[in-house]
Amino acid sequence: MSIKGRLKKYYTRVMDIPDAPVKVARGAAIGLAIDFMPVPIIGIPIAYVIARVVGGNGLAAALTATFFKWTVPFLYMLNIATGSLVMGIEEYDHAMPVMKSATLTPADWINYLSQFGYPFMVGAVINSILAWLLLYYGVRKLMMTRQKRKGIIAK
Repeated sequence: MSIKGRLKKYYTRVMDIPDAPVKVARGAAIGLAIDFMPVPIIGIPIAYVIARVVGGNGLAAALTATFFKWTVPFLYMLNIATGSLVMGIEEYDHAMPVMKSATLTPADWINYLSQFGYPFMVGAVINSILAWLLLYYGVRKLMMTRQKRKGIIAK
């Protein structure tokens, strides 16, 4: 199935969830926000539980977290870039010579990669908040418009 077909299928599945637009939007936004965090295997159940605890739709959270798993490498790089920008760290200028160096020991590699810890987490928090806001208001508006058109809620 093409990317366009998958997007359409995901959109239809989320929009057809029989719940209040605010709850579905909250769940979907939590699902995407969790994908920015470094919880690779347990992100889907975590998204479900958080959505249920804060009054969102757990199914929407799980669907969104599952659907956007393919974007995680991009999201992680975005986290590092955002965090480095906010913290004023310019790691990319000398990252390539370090990566090409064959004389580094495993301890040197671990030390180098651990430098991305704080920028990654700062970027993850910022990007999660922004993604949550964008998806929450976008899905909420789309669901309300769709439900008004179908006559489910009053105009």
